[in-house]
Amino acid sequence: MLATLAGAPPEDDGNWVYELKYDGFRAIAAICSGEVALWSRNQIDLSDRFPHVAEALAKLKVREAVVDGEIVAVDEKGVPRFQLLQGGAHRARIVLFDLLWLDGEDLRNRPWEERRGALEKILRNPPAGVSLAQRLKGDGEEALRRAAIEGYEGIIAKRRDSIYEMRRSKQWLKIKALNTQEFVIVGYQPSSASPNEIGSLHLAVRDDDGAFRYAGKVGTGFSSKLRKELWSELSRDAVPSPPVKDPPRARDATWVRPRLVAQVAFTEWTSDHRLRHPSFLGLRPDKAPEEVVRERPVHEPKPKRTRKAKAPEVILTNPGRLLYPRDGITKQDVADYYEAMAEPMLRSLRDRPLALEHWNEGIDKPSWFHQHLGREAPGWLTTVMTPTRGGERKAVRHLVVDSPAALRWLAQMSVLTIHMWASRAKQLEQPDWIVFDLDPAKGKGIEQAIDAANVMRGLLETLELPSVPKTSGKRGIHIFVPLAAGYTHEDAAEFACGIARAVAARVPWMTTERSLTRRRGRLYLDCMQNAYGKTVVAPYSLRAVDGAPVSAPLKWEEVGKDLDPGKFNLRTMPERLAKVGDLFEPVLRKGAKLPKLQ
Repeated sequence: MLATLAGAPPEDDGNWVYELKYDGFRAIAAICSGEVALWSRNQIDLSDRFPHVAEALAKLKVREAVVDGEIVAVDEKGVPRFQLLQGGAHRARIVLFDLLWLDGEDLRNRPWEERRGALEKILRNPPAGVSLAQRLKGDGEEALRRAAIEGYEGIIAKRRDSIYEMRRSKQWLKIKALNTQEFVIVGYQPSSASPNEIGSLHLAVRDDDGAFRYAGKVGTGFSSKLRKELWSELSRDAVPSPPVKDPPRARDATWVRPRLVAQVAFTEWTSDHRLRHPSFLGLRPDKAPEEVVRERPVHEPKPKRTRKAKAPEVILTNPGRLLYPRDGITKQDVADYYEAMAEPMLRSLRDRPLALEHWNEGIDKPSWFHQHLGREAPGWLTTVMTPTRGGERKAVRHLVVDSPAALRWLAQMSVLTIHMWASRAKQLEQPDWIVFDLDPAKGKGIEQAIDAANVMRGLLETLELPSVPKTSGKRGIHIFVPLAAGYTHEDAAEFACGIARAVAARVPWMTTERSLTRRRGRLYLDCMQNAYGKTVVAPYSLRAVDGAPVSAPLKWEEVGKDLDPGKFNLRTMPERLAKVGDLFEPVLRKGAKLPKLQ
């Protein structure tokens, strides 16, 4: 049974349940007295490729069963990543989501809830390597939001009364948080670095008339080893002319017989039917080229939420204006950067009040700081009123960036640095994290912040608290601790400052003293950014200094003597994102409970 792609969760929530969508190889397994047959959709025997999965299924305590599931490989955070299945079968496990046959009885005409209940009984104590698909609480929008935050591809909506049909059905819907699908490989461009490596792949989908239509090319997501392997595999399939409709004028392209299928992630389809910002995920030996069509969501059901005004196309005035004169970076370059980084930026910015820094005449001229939006804000932008604590103004009208169009509006307004709240509009009093701002002393470089960050890492690990570092984009480092729900800004500030004071009392070159004159060469460990209404530079935000550096989330192993914040900039971050993913995303997951400080 296959799910139909939908653009939004169904409206009649009470008739549906939601499961996480797992990104892997679909598999049917038949188990009989400890013997297992494991097959893909197109009848490829998967037992040899994934022997550990077959062995795990053989340990299920059933006499006779047929189960449906997804073979996956998970990353260190427990999230399935299709790319990891390319790296070896030892990583693989199977997630089961349906039971078709049990001890001589065909269950396919039973309602989904009954089949799910029987499967749950079988998997009460599953063997290692076998698990049950996670059922999500709440309505469809909440389920989709949770899947996106946790890094999953999306969700599957299943009607409670659905029977198991051997076809694609609207009783099961797939709603994607991330755009991925299969494409047929129809050619490649050679690498400029080596004649025996591919530089990029040409992709296509099958049209209604059975012919292949060109869909664009993908050049990121490959290791050097994979580039060589693909060149070796594809060079044997070379054909004299493009096997597609509307081929591009691609100099030096080698066109190939449409035989291999690739899984590709991308941001969207363009108006001329090409992929925007594609990234290669892996090959799909379980899919045939004839199956590969462009996935289009059904028009119904409609989303619950609608905008009060449709976002128009944002036209850049003076797109060639130099904002970084010595780097030749223009307003258009900034808009292109925001477009390339829209997915991770929107994930962290969505629903948060923002404060903005504008450089209308470039970084050599004075900037202006902007919190309260007045008449200059178009009506289609989302805003939120935040009550103030003291001061003349009772509330501030903050911008909330929740769409690529809103990011492009920031570029039009020459906004380079974005500062965000720790809380979201619906729960202004409850922050999502604690942040420690490590600010080196005057005359000191990032080396001082690196040393301080590793001191803080050790302490947080002792307290069993998760943490994520990121560069400030200049000399500093920010350390985030994701918080469980229910804490106030006062709770966060009290805990953070308790930690900061304890560290400063034991480490002589660190201080919590705010006065510049009293720091005396010591690093300032700032805990005060955790108060209500305080902001921190957003991940992936630009900074207004030469080189256009970015506030870049990091892996902890990158926080060492070789860390150079200038390496993470407007020109390098899109490629880094394709390579390492959104390193800030763990901060947006379910957070930690704070231990009591002695």
